[in-house]
Amino acid sequence: MKRLSLLCAVLLVALSTASTLLAAQIRVYVSEFAITGAANKDELKSTLQTLFASRLSNDSVLSVDSPVGADVLVKGSYIAFGKIFSLDAVARDASGRVIARSFQQGESQDELIPAAGKLGQAMAAEIAEKIKPGVVMVPQPVAAPVAVPVSDVVRPSAPQAASDVIKASTTSDIVKPQNLTQTASGGWMSQRLTGTLIGIAAGKKADDGARDFYIADEQALRLYRKGDALKLVAEVSFSPRERVIGVDSADLDGDGTPEAYVTIMDGESLSSQVWVAEKNSLKRIAAKLPYYFRGIALEGANYTIYAQQMSTDADYYGDVYELVRNGDRFELKNPIKLPRFGYLYNFNRFRDASGSSYTAVINEDGYLIIYSAAGEELWRSADKFGGSETYFKREDLSKVIVTGDPFRWIFMEQRITVSPTGELIVPKNEGMFVVGNNRAYKKSSLYAFSWNGSSLDEVWHTKQSQNYLADYVYEPGAKEIVALEVVKKEGLLNKGTSIVTVKRLE
Repeated sequence: MKRLSLLCAVLLVALSTASTLLAAQIRVYVSEFAITGAANKDELKSTLQTLFASRLSNDSVLSVDSPVGADVLVKGSYIAFGKIFSLDAVARDASGRVIARSFQQGESQDELIPAAGKLGQAMAAEIAEKIKPGVVMVPQPVAAPVAVPVSDVVRPSAPQAASDVIKASTTSDIVKPQNLTQTASGGWMSQRLTGTLIGIAAGKKADDGARDFYIADEQALRLYRKGDALKLVAEVSFSPRERVIGVDSADLDGDGTPEAYVTIMDGESLSSQVWVAEKNSLKRIAAKLPYYFRGIALEGANYTIYAQQMSTDADYYGDVYELVRNGDRFELKNPIKLPRFGYLYNFNRFRDASGSSYTAVINEDGYLIIYSAAGEELWRSADKFGGSETYFKREDLSKVIVTGDPFRWIFMEQRITVSPTGELIVPKNEGMFVVGNNRAYKKSSLYAFSWNGSSLDEVWHTKQSQNYLADYVYEPGAKEIVALEVVKKEGLLNKGTSIVTVKRLE
């Protein structure tokens, strides 16, 4: 008995010591390296990320594969001048404050791995000097609440039972609860899909109710068919140089099958493609188009594809145009001039009851702004909306001294949708760790607003999802939103996981 008691005591001490050591480590996330002047950029940026992260870990510093929960974020860059190279790293704390900088240089590729090791050791020592590891709080178990049917839609009002929808009266400030007519059981969720998926667009709808969807990640376009589950019907992959940053769809030729308009960056240039589902395969009908694409129903009317171009010094150049298809050729027509801060991916237009037109824009800080037809700012939200983790980069050496990054990061914005009744539907991604280019959104909702003549009033919002919303499709006829959500982000050792959900609006 004494031996057993002694053994238990030893094990308890050992476990306590191990927990203390683990808690005492500083959690550091290393992002992909920015590469300048070297071949095989896409391969090198992830290779250096893995190499540097492994060299950074020691008894005080623990390298983690996600920015969520990290104490420190490290960004690195690799700049080559002929055979000479420079490895640079900058470490920031959770508030974005720079706490460490270091660099290593070499005169040949044989010196790259030793240089990464020296840089990792130097950064780890400086981080350990300046950062105290966070204290991990262990949550106490609580009784699980009794599950009740809830709706995907929440109407704004005073606190009510979860089973009620609150709808504001149009003639007074009094709000009256209504009984739910649609519960969460009426929604739909797909099986888990491999990969951190970035975009979804509607395909053809069959007479038997099956529905096709175009779904994309950074390197592939997939055709899924929705029945009881999502069935992968066809898939095409793109070259390592090509990076998908968006997918949209519209039936521009009127044959009953929407085409997929895939926005692709080839290096730092636009090289977009158009595909269409043909039986159980995908057929490419256009390539190397120098346009960004986005499907928009301006003022809640006809849904079509709009396009914009880029230039050598402007990420979004010139006006937004309607895309017109003539056979296998595509042309730009009917230019749209946008107000300040407006570009293809962050705007839509709506009309009020009197027929006056307004433009809604999400600016670079995430605030929703309403402009008059003359371009005058009429209203600005108090809360931030939108928020995306999809981005592309362009070289910007003029600011490398200020930013520590030889590249400029351009993040795509979430869709603003206008319903046929004039409601403005806007997504909202939120996260605990969103600093500059380091984005780790963890929860999301969709909000609907109506214009009262001077400001936007909230009409409803979906219940909050504990996942990042990558993209969505609004289907006004069915009064549904088909959402593409990321359940698990891609890490050093996993490809990530996504799902598709259907949210009922009534």
